[in-house]
Amino acid sequence: MKDPKKREAFASLFKPRAHNAKRTSIRPPYAKDKALFDTHCLTCKELFCLEACEENIIVLDEEKKPCLLFTQSGCTFCEECAKACPFGVLESMAPRVIYAKFSIDTKTCLAWNGVVCRSCADACDVKAIPFLGMFRPIIEIDTCTRCGFCYGICPVNAVQYQAS
Repeated sequence: MKDPKKREAFASLFKPRAHNAKRTSIRPPYAKDKALFDTHCLTCKELFCLEACEENIIVLDEEKKPCLLFTQSGCTFCEECAKACPFGVLESMAPRVIYAKFSIDTKTCLAWNGVVCRSCADACDVKAIPFLGMFRPIIEIDTCTRCGFCYGICPVNAVQYQAS
């Protein structure tokens, strides 16, 4: 007997994904001071950080300030955005911190629903997504770098993020 739920889950792997990519204004890493970022980033009309980003994840939010959007890729912490910033708003000597919180929606996650999927864990270079048993991935907050690679790779958009 064919199980339509399993068939639907498998078929979803091949459908184009549409992320609800609301730009939550997560600032690029290397912002040494939030107040400086908020006041001085507007003075840059050249958008050097957007052009410098090798992963093309720096986009403009509604306020026309750079923010990170992880739908296609994640941050490699290459420092190119900081090197390109002529105003010192982003500095490679500043902490490489992305102020975001990532989580897994267990109702949507294929693995949490009994389908073998390791997309998020395989995308995580720092191994911050272990599995409790075979089917229950969790994000270890203390290990997670908030790079965002797990977000865009999830076939069912179960990985979520928000500004922290």
